[in-house]
Amino acid sequence: MNTLRNDSTRSARSTRAVRVAGLAALPLVASLALVGCSTGQSGQSGQAGQSASSGSSGSSSAGSPSGTATATSASSNSSNDALRAAVDTARKAVGSGTVISVEQEQNGSAYEVLVVTDDGSEHEVHTNAAGTAVSGSPRAKTSDADDRAENERFLAAADLGVSDAARRFEDLHAGTITELGLDDHLGKVVWEGDVRDSSGTKHSVRIDAGSGEVVTDRVDLDD
Repeated sequence: MNTLRNDSTRSARSTRAVRVAGLAALPLVASLALVGCSTGQSGQSGQAGQSASSGSSGSSSAGSPSGTATATSASSNSSNDALRAAVDTARKAVGSGTVISVEQEQNGSAYEVLVVTDDGSEHEVHTNAAGTAVSGSPRAKTSDADDRAENERFLAAADLGVSDAARRFEDLHAGTITELGLDDHLGKVVWEGDVRDSSGTKHSVRIDAGSGEVVTDRVDLDD
């Protein structure tokens, strides 16, 4: 009988010891769980930060080509400021009309501009190198019926003005436009001219005067 009681007592004590040990372990388990959550959240935050940083870096890289294109376009526009000024100066000197050609002359020290008035006649205007002042007075060129008819045909077909054509040439080649004018090419009215790039290469270009589509674009090897 005493032996049974002793065994029961030892069994009870063993059970209580297990319970106490289990209760004592609970704070440790809870603490480990909190540390795990904290670590997971920190890792997620770090990954999110890296992703945001990566996205920001990607956006910056994607923006670079656009910035380069804009800079190139601005540089090209700047190199043709004198040509644009010559166009405006010549038109004002004549009083009215449409510019059908503009070109550098005297090794770039002047511009010659042709302005067609409403009656189809041509007026030749010369400006300084900056295009800001007229050299002499506008001179009316002798135009017969065929000349006037051709000019009227050119103007009727040219939905693009000289400024629009200049921008189209700049889109094709960054550089200085040395010549630009309306002409006939295989029965089609075109803006044709030359662009000299920074390396000195001359590009001879023709675009449709109505649509702006490229008709010919080649390097002039004869220059």
